[in-house]
Amino acid sequence: MMINRRLFLGGTASLAALAALAACGSSKPGSDSPVALTASDINPQDRSALQKGGELRIPISAMIPNYNPLHLDGNVGDNGSILQYFVGVQNWIYAEDASFTVRTEFCLDYNAEEKDGKTVVTMHLNPKAKWNSGEPIQVADYQGVWKACNGDDPTFTEMVASTDGWNSIESIEQGADQFEMITTFKSTFPDWSNILSGFIVPAALTKDASAFASWTDGSVTAHWTGPFIVTAADSTGQFLTLERNPGWWGEEALLDKVTLKVIDTSQIGTAFANNEIDVANSIIDASTYQQCQKRADAVIRQAYGTQWRHYTMNGSSGILADQKLRQALVKGIDRLTVAQADLQGLPVPASQLLLGNHLFMPQQKGYQDNSGDLTFNKDQAIKELEELGWVLPEGKEFREKDGQTLSIKYLRLPDTATSATEGKILQANMKDIGVEIVMDDTNDDDFFPERVSPGKFEIVTYAWIGTPYPLANIGQLFGKDSASNRSHVWSEALEDLISKIAVEPDPDKRIELANQADKEIWNLAAIIPIYSRADYNAVPKTLANFGSFGLSTVGYENIGYMPQ
Repeated sequence: MMINRRLFLGGTASLAALAALAACGSSKPGSDSPVALTASDINPQDRSALQKGGELRIPISAMIPNYNPLHLDGNVGDNGSILQYFVGVQNWIYAEDASFTVRTEFCLDYNAEEKDGKTVVTMHLNPKAKWNSGEPIQVADYQGVWKACNGDDPTFTEMVASTDGWNSIESIEQGADQFEMITTFKSTFPDWSNILSGFIVPAALTKDASAFASWTDGSVTAHWTGPFIVTAADSTGQFLTLERNPGWWGEEALLDKVTLKVIDTSQIGTAFANNEIDVANSIIDASTYQQCQKRADAVIRQAYGTQWRHYTMNGSSGILADQKLRQALVKGIDRLTVAQADLQGLPVPASQLLLGNHLFMPQQKGYQDNSGDLTFNKDQAIKELEELGWVLPEGKEFREKDGQTLSIKYLRLPDTATSATEGKILQANMKDIGVEIVMDDTNDDDFFPERVSPGKFEIVTYAWIGTPYPLANIGQLFGKDSASNRSHVWSEALEDLISKIAVEPDPDKRIELANQADKEIWNLAAIIPIYSRADYNAVPKTLANFGSFGLSTVGYENIGYMPQ
């Protein structure tokens, strides 16, 4: 499964509704009753019951800036979805509870054992498996990724999405042949199956840093694999076309074609209702939900989600480098009102989805709300600001200290309603405690590569997506040396807990340590969870093995349509 967490952005409530939302406190008028959600909702069907043929048209938010998923610029969900469902190495198939079985098209079998206090995993890769270049998928590919992503080479480390897991490997060695892989970790490593799940690229892309960053053209298909192959990558028309891969060694894909087309988030509901696309993925607002219901053959599949929205403050410099100031600001943010505004009109009430943990989603074992005294408390926020010397001069709206106004820029996507709404509420909340929020507008194309990733922002909102391994990538988002830690905030106490969690074999002790780590992340007050999303996906009723996956996966060749 993916090591990275996708950043989804989408539309939500109108700003005019905010006052009413604050009063009613419910995403469904007159009711705040919990809604039962399932672990997944994909219409599971045996491929023998499905027809051959047909097209699946899926929206994506933008063309992929880099198709190498291990590269920082490739660490986007549309890229992860393409790999997960159609053109990537997939060693395991995950069930709803995140347990897995081998996908023999790529991995014939495995054995994991503890030797001298170290986890040692022997895998037999399928000799038939190959990249589209014709090169076999072999031990050398895993060795190349390990060396690029383990943190030893600074020329790679500055551009890799995460070193998590790879930096815990002592060696990857060839066994009897190029398809027997023996991976030895430096110590016990409970999440070994995460790092060896198959989220890799060919050795050709890891030969040097230049090659690692080079895959920016989707028409270069040599580095992909699987039952589909990209036959068109049109940057002007903003689409990718995938068709059956003649080099695929497994069962033939049921679908004739998959089209991935860039659709503005605000237009997904209309495009689905007008039969321009077949999937309205990650529905995040009532308007889109209602639009999708208008299509005659539509069904909206819903399940627990793994996507969570948050405010991130850039603590690398300036006034936000002050941890105590950040803590005061957090106490001034009304997260429930933000969630109610974003989620109004959707079936699951916002109060059910409010998030108090950075590592576990509410449906996962181990979840507890660790926000503590960092919950919304306007009076306490004002008190702490004054104690820090940020005073409100008579006749002025905003606090000052040593001649400096307490003013912070919010990086906003003005045409993305979640971003606009979250900025508007933040601005109102902060004004109430004497803090100025100035809108710093950008666009979808520049948002991540030009602003968020290089740290050119002060405070921003977006979303991450988790994996079946909630404790495997703590360092990716919150660690000292990770390029994906966009807050640029860390602590020695957190680093110590991250290292302990990585090697702790006892599941209950691991959860205990994880919640200690989460409390420390809250204390750092730089990445502030708002809510987790229920996962709503509109699809044709006859589409099988696709929808709201939760933590589960399927073989891409088995996605298809039921006979009508």
